[in-house]
Amino acid sequence: MIIKKRTIDYKYIGLEMLYQRLPDEHPMKKVINSKILSAKAGIIGETIVEEVFNKYKFPFNYCVLHDLNLSSNGKFQIDTLFICPYYVVVLECKNIVGELSFEKEPPYLKRELENGQIDGFESPEVQVDRNIYLLGEWLSVRGIDIPVMGVVVFNSTKSKIVNPPDHTSVIYATSIPVFLRRLPREKEYLTLTQMSDLAHSIAKAHQAYFPYPMCKNWRIDPEDLITGVLCGKCGRFGMEKLKAGWYCSSCCNIDRRAHERAIKDWFVLIKDSLTNKECRKFLHLSSYQTSLRILETMNLTRFGDNNKTIYKWNWLEKS
Repeated sequence: MIIKKRTIDYKYIGLEMLYQRLPDEHPMKKVINSKILSAKAGIIGETIVEEVFNKYKFPFNYCVLHDLNLSSNGKFQIDTLFICPYYVVVLECKNIVGELSFEKEPPYLKRELENGQIDGFESPEVQVDRNIYLLGEWLSVRGIDIPVMGVVVFNSTKSKIVNPPDHTSVIYATSIPVFLRRLPREKEYLTLTQMSDLAHSIAKAHQAYFPYPMCKNWRIDPEDLITGVLCGKCGRFGMEKLKAGWYCSSCCNIDRRAHERAIKDWFVLIKDSLTNKECRKFLHLSSYQTSLRILETMNLTRFGDNNKTIYKWNWLEKS
């Protein structure tokens, strides 16, 4: 049974927004683009694993939770968690192609592409070990004693493992059902009710992660960003506010709600509060009243009165 599905990848959304508002000549433009490609590959990989569980049913009771952010002695993220009465398995999903070698001392994942290019990634084996340890602590605090195991899942056979890890299983996504079915099931640690309660407790403990504001996290000066309202039709910034809506002089598009994306960009990229003055500057507005009407219709949380009023975006309500 699927207890928790994948949720929105807020990091990926933030990276795309940041990339769009960075000038082409900005030194961080290429770096952000590479992070977008990496995040997109991760999303694709986790989606492939999710589809495996959507299509396959196991001949014993189980629960599956995708995309978890939990806290024990530290915060940790689990791509997919499989729970059954006999064991719990942490699945670390990777979508990295090429010849892959699990290096030691220090541990990292070395990749060589067909063109000879070599690069490296954080060791998936270390990630699995960390998640097993922290999840084990999370369970122990709640008095739950059950074996916790882990596996690294690569989503494509284009990921060729030339040097596997010492003590962590590595499989392809298509092998997930066979791998889980082959794990020992001699002892039942949880009843059906306990298993269900545990899965729902973990889902309830999940904390959505919002990596914002992006400028602060990436050490980018907000003054470097392109301001103004983006035209959704031609992709140019600088739409003009008219009575009929926002007008794009480049393609003559009119959009009554174009400001909504710009205001969301502010909260994602710059900071968690917005004043009327900041709104006017960011959206290229001259009228206090026009800015006020826009802010009041955005269903933002309002604090203070008159010139000291600030507005905030409630991510949990609007995500």
